[in-house]
Amino acid sequence: WLKTFWATELRLAREMLHPHEGHGPAFAGPENDGSLAYRLEDYMLSGSFLMQLNDFVGKHAHKFEDVNGGEHPHEWHDIFLEYEKMLNTRVEAFLKAEGVTAEQAVEACMKAKNEGNEDYKFFEYLAAAVDYERFHAVMLDFKSGKRDVSQWWKCFVREW
Repeated sequence: WLKTFWATELRLAREMLHPHEGHGPAFAGPENDGSLAYRLEDYMLSGSFLMQLNDFVGKHAHKFEDVNGGEHPHEWHDIFLEYEKMLNTRVEAFLKAEGVTAEQAVEACMKAKNEGNEDYKFFEYLAAAVDYERFHAVMLDFKSGKRDVSQWWKCFVREW
């Protein structure tokens, strides 16, 4: 269901993708307005998710290469499917805990985006779970150091 859930958001996610943004010490996330979008952001970018993402990246990012339009090894697609499953499990748990549908969550996220809230960062990782090319680009960013969640705890500290 993850592909259906985020198909609407993929366009918005691509607009929001900025490799360094949201991964350094300045990220503390959006203000808590109690909205469903905020709760999803909070849940998705929790310390446990960032640790899980860091483990995943540490295990797989070194395997990816920029093939300049050439063929990708099947192993990379298998890794993508593993990532998709990881995100699907996390989103399913959130929806169940909140007692909401995927459609309600998408509507809340679109509302937050339409209201101009640029502090929501989870779109990046969800977009990578529904679009192989985006996933490949994200893995290359992690491999090159453009993205780094190895010090995930710093993502929750706001510099004043």
